[in-house]
Amino acid sequence: MVRILVSLNVPILLVLSILINPKICMGEGILNQVDISGNLKLDKRFLVTDSVWIADYPYHEFNLKLKSNPSRNLSLYSSLKLRLWDQNLASSSADLTRISSSYPYELSLWEAYADLYSFISDKLDLRIGKQRIAWGTADKLNPTDNLNPDDFSDPLNFGEKVPTEAVNATYYITDEYNLGAIWLPSFKAILLPRGKFPLFSDATTPPLPQGTNLTESADHITFPDRKVENFIYAAKFSGTIMGANFSLSYFEGYDDIPIANRLVVTPIDTLGNVRLDTYLGFPKLHTVGIDCAGELYSIGFWGEAAVFLPEEVKMEIVMPNPVDPLNPIIQDTTILSDELYVKFTLGGDYTFKNGIYINAQWMHGFFNERGKDNLKDYCLARVEKKFKNDELKLALTGVLEIKDIEAIKENYGTAIIPEVSYAPADNVKLSLGAFFLDGKPGTLFDTWKEQDQIYLKTEVCF
Repeated sequence: MVRILVSLNVPILLVLSILINPKICMGEGILNQVDISGNLKLDKRFLVTDSVWIADYPYHEFNLKLKSNPSRNLSLYSSLKLRLWDQNLASSSADLTRISSSYPYELSLWEAYADLYSFISDKLDLRIGKQRIAWGTADKLNPTDNLNPDDFSDPLNFGEKVPTEAVNATYYITDEYNLGAIWLPSFKAILLPRGKFPLFSDATTPPLPQGTNLTESADHITFPDRKVENFIYAAKFSGTIMGANFSLSYFEGYDDIPIANRLVVTPIDTLGNVRLDTYLGFPKLHTVGIDCAGELYSIGFWGEAAVFLPEEVKMEIVMPNPVDPLNPIIQDTTILSDELYVKFTLGGDYTFKNGIYINAQWMHGFFNERGKDNLKDYCLARVEKKFKNDELKLALTGVLEIKDIEAIKENYGTAIIPEVSYAPADNVKLSLGAFFLDGKPGTLFDTWKEQDQIYLKTEVCF
């Protein structure tokens, strides 16, 4: 058994060392064997309304992945992610002297962790560092996957997550069963898209007093204090029964989407103009989850459900008092009750003998929905067919949003996503597709209906 003290900085040093001196990969020591891989994704989109406009939230992406196995009991992994937005941020001629004004970018250490195998015991593995901890068996629509914050940088590519620092221990009870325990020392919030994509439909503007006009606004976010009692914990028991995989899980942490808990309306002049300050926080959250996946008669199936027990959130609204300006009007309203609610996803897939592939899922409760009375249903189906030795693929995805099944005619939304992709060479894929979104008032897709767009994508892997 190899006993070694591993710092979170080890994978970071691995990346930096190779970037400074790539020849070190051929040298001796811990970096004598480094596997390098990655991919390049180019994503060009155009909004289709009255004319064609470039959408501002999509981005190009380059990923560089490095892996080293210096010993039988130690593995190191790091990845760098470079995002490049097609935006013009220059507001003056002086800004044109900086390339970042026309090509804004972000470079981040996406993942960086060390794997310790047979740590203390032959049955215990330990992963330490910035990592993606994926829970759930559904196809990207995972209500039990709450350890990493949502990555809504591209809101139409939902289901993505941002890796976070964690200590992840897995104890193998038998060959069929294992127990996992996870500790996250700090909380991270959702990553939102650039621009004005209408991700959230809940309004936080109170009814203003008669004769007033909202001219200024600002929001303020408060994160949980870095205290021991605010650490995030999770545990999962996994196993296999009759060829099907299953797990039972528990999560104690925070909702990564902020919620307004205080609104303050302040007069700024004697003409009735007012300023709105919105104060946001992150409610405490307990989640119990269950999932399973398997295959029956060549039909793949999966299902998962999560019971959410949220912290009650009351919103304080402070309004100006026209009668007594020194004593504002203060109102309290509950915007998130502590009543438990359940999200779930059921789905399956099948490939016919003629090569047609079908994937269908039913999701109750989208990622940005919370509260028992605020969950909607989403039915998704995707059909694919490949041609020319799998080089050419035609695909059609449809989504039906149901806000109220009893009055569905006025409470539904739709998304239609056709796509054609072509692989002219190994590890290269070109795609052309579109998003067509629409919905009745009050639905999620109603707020997205101005986001109809055509996309061109290129992906190269190495």
